[in-house]
Amino acid sequence: MARHQAPADLPPIVPQRMDFPFADVPKHWFDKDPVLTHFLNALSLTFPDGERFFVDSVRHFRDHAKDAQQQADISGFIGQEAMHSLEHQTFNRMLAEQGYREEAEGGTALAKQLIGLGRKRLSAKQQLAATAALEHITALLANRLLKDPELLESIDPSVRALWMWHAIEEIEHKAVAYDLYQQVSGSYLLRVRTMLAATTALATYTGRYTFAFLRKDGLNRRPRTLFRGAWRLFGPSGFLTRAVPDYLQFFRPDFHPWLEDNTHLIEQWRGVLDQLYPTAEAA
Repeated sequence: MARHQAPADLPPIVPQRMDFPFADVPKHWFDKDPVLTHFLNALSLTFPDGERFFVDSVRHFRDHAKDAQQQADISGFIGQEAMHSLEHQTFNRMLAEQGYREEAEGGTALAKQLIGLGRKRLSAKQQLAATAALEHITALLANRLLKDPELLESIDPSVRALWMWHAIEEIEHKAVAYDLYQQVSGSYLLRVRTMLAATTALATYTGRYTFAFLRKDGLNRRPRTLFRGAWRLFGPSGFLTRAVPDYLQFFRPDFHPWLEDNTHLIEQWRGVLDQLYPTAEAA
């Protein structure tokens, strides 16, 4: 199956090791909102083992990539995901040191267990389908974050660069797993079924650990705080609500990640990141 043509101005997929310090991070670092903060904290708990799962599922089929550009893209994808795993391990250790040790360590252990079950029970093609589905979710969240400068700038500077960097790279490599899946299988039914299952699993996990972090803060019995945060996630202009149209694109039979060309976001925010970390080197 022919691959969709990526934008001509898409930059090379190059991994970077950032070594973010995460110094003096406030507990509620996303616009001082505990619900928004802990939603992304919960997502972060899945990244170390989740990114390794993505890498392994793509590496398993990389011999299906016949041209040099796709091989280079796969190498870049593997390197970027490996760096994401390392940086979020550091971020998750920071959460433990903030007083969320039970939540951070319990959450990462559960994520590892669930991902391990996926490795055992899913075929290699199903694992690649899961990677393509979850990569779409991370890419649309990245798109949502980078499209709204006020939203990104509401993140505390102590952690803003992590989420900016991760979002940039998720957009850069958003089509790599999908293209490979289309070559290996291309089954629309498997793609859709896997997305529904992956969405359910991720929503259940993040809901559980978002609430666990809130309970640790003693906010689980403060309905006004919970409602305000939930509204900012799920209200008409909520962080997740505004990403729903992008999510639904995945169910189009002719879907491809580059049907929306958002390479301008890469250029825009890569320039900001380079100013913040001018000495960062390729990994």
